[in-house]
Amino acid sequence: MSDWDDPYDGDEEHDPITLSPQVQEVFDYEVTPPDVVSAIAAFLVGLRETLDGGRHPEHAEQVPGLPGAYLAPLVRDLGLVQYHATETPHGPAIYVARVVRMDDHPEGF
Repeated sequence: MSDWDDPYDGDEEHDPITLSPQVQEVFDYEVTPPDVVSAIAAFLVGLRETLDGGRHPEHAEQVPGLPGAYLAPLVRDLGLVQYHATETPHGPAIYVARVVRMDDHPEGF
């Protein structure tokens, strides 16, 4: 994870959530609108909360044909997050692969 205030207080080596480089770039406040940053942060907080219960975020859907892959909507319909869930010797692990922002696509997409 990055240096921002993360509610995870466990061992960083076994942090169950890993962000891809593409997702880490979203936290560049100079290029990403604040509402998108806050929506992604809200998703990550919700993801961490659901990990404790062994569930997936509300409204997450499996990606057909890609075992362990899920798509979840961001709040305020700002886009989608693709993540991959696996089991490790330390428990469940999530790789947040990418964010598809609605403002990245032309109108009428």
